[in-house]
Parts: sequence; C-alpha cells; structure tokens
Amino acid sequence: MKSIIVTVLGNDKPGLVDSLSEFIVKHNGDWVDSRMSHLGGKFAGILSINMNDIDVDTFIEDISNAEMGLQLLCEVTEPSLAAEYNNYHIELVGQNRPGIIHKISHVLAEFKANVEELSSEIVEAPMSGEQLFKANINIHLPVSISKLTIKKRLEKLANEFVADIKLK
Repeated sequence: MKSIIVTVLGNDKPGLVDSLSEFIVKHNGDWVDSRMSHLGGKFAGILSINMNDIDVDTFIEDISNAEMGLQLLCEVTEPSLAAEYNNYHIELVGQNRPGIIHKISHVLAEFKANVEELSSEIVEAPMSGEQLFKANINIHLPVSISKLTIKKRLEKLANEFVADIKLK
C-alpha cells in the first residue's frame, strides 16, 4: 500500500470534488484525508490517497493527463520516522498587519516545531468594524522543548502584535 499526496488548483465550478473522487475510485484508491477551499475564485486543495502499489504509476499518469480543468501535482509519500514530540494548538486573534504569519513561523522554526496545519482569515471585529487577523495552527514540538518555554515566547510575540495568542 502506498500513499499519494495530490494538490489541485483550478477555476472553481460545481462537480470538481465529484470528478476527483470518481477518478480515485476508478483507480482503486481510497480518499483518506483532505483540505479543500474556495480562495479568490479558485478551487484549491490537497488530499491524501491510499492505493495498492501496482496501481500508483497508472493513477499518476492517468490523473496527470485527465482533462478536469485542474493543475495537479502528485507525490508518493514515504513513511516518516517516528519522532518524540508533543502536539499543541495555537489560536491567534489580533489586529491585521503584514508579517504576522512570518513572525510566528520564525519563532516556531527556532524551536524546531513542525507546522502540521495552519488556517487563517481576516474578519471584521463585531463592535469596531476593524479588521482582525485570526489563525489556528497545529504544531508538533520536540519533547525537549517545554510548553512553558514556547508559551513565554509566544506571549512576548502577542505583546508585540497587540494580539491574543493561546497555546493549548
């Protein structure tokens, strides 16, 4: 059994997910995990498919030549080595300003954290109408780094941003 990561990008239109899922089933694949979204008029997504080894090459060739109106990139994944880490979730809400994700990602990189999932959006504040930046980040942090250590560093960053950052 192999895992294939497929990224997709194209003009959004009804039926894209149906076309993808039909194509995967046709090639004896199992749709395992995905994140898909409508961004700026485009359909963008990433999905993980499990498939028998003998079907992988045919699937990749066929989906690369399929006319679904999508740009596709396929990557067969290798099993990762198990590492000792702790999982944490970061919630951030603050005034929108350029560079927020860069600053947070830089701090996380200093601590050798692996960003497993990141979602962000700009929303209007309920009372003031100002633009707020919201982010949710799931990370894996080496067990050698204490929660208190990264929490203190994120709090320092929150003060700089005038934001609320919670580490759970």
